[in-house]
Amino acid sequence: MSNYAIIRTDNVQATKSGNIKSGLFLVGDTETAIENGNLVSLNGLVTGERELFKCNAPADVTDKDVYLVATPELIYDEQLRSTGALDNFRNETGQPITLIGLEKGDLVSVSDEAIVAVGDTPVVGNYVTVTKESTKWTEKASLGGTETLVGKIIARELFKADKYLNVIQIIQAN
Repeated sequence: MSNYAIIRTDNVQATKSGNIKSGLFLVGDTETAIENGNLVSLNGLVTGERELFKCNAPADVTDKDVYLVATPELIYDEQLRSTGALDNFRNETGQPITLIGLEKGDLVSVSDEAIVAVGDTPVVGNYVTVTKESTKWTEKASLGGTETLVGKIIARELFKADKYLNVIQIIQAN
């Protein structure tokens, strides 16, 4: 059984403002699978496309054009729906992904798998920001001042059994 990250788009302005894009995740020039709830940087359009962007792991905490991966989960096996289907979903290699541009005040929730925690689990009250050369969020007790995207963990909610979602309020967006 897989244990991929889960995202919940609680209250994001992009659904009203239209700041939603489609992308193709690449490591270098290689198309690669990616989990929902992770962060990517846009790096121009895919050759020959007019609405599909190349996405890579952010190079630094100061990157601009950082988007949240939030592809709607398509679950074809009905038996999985009741047994943790979201844990088994990831964006497969070569498939377009849905990207949400975050804005100050947005609320999103991501499971622990999408966060590089300071300790064993993320802590309410701590910050999360871009991770250099990774798609995961990084938890921080305090900020360095150069981060372009910053959220604050305002709650941890039990999703099911032993899986938690971290409710993040975006306090600075790029």
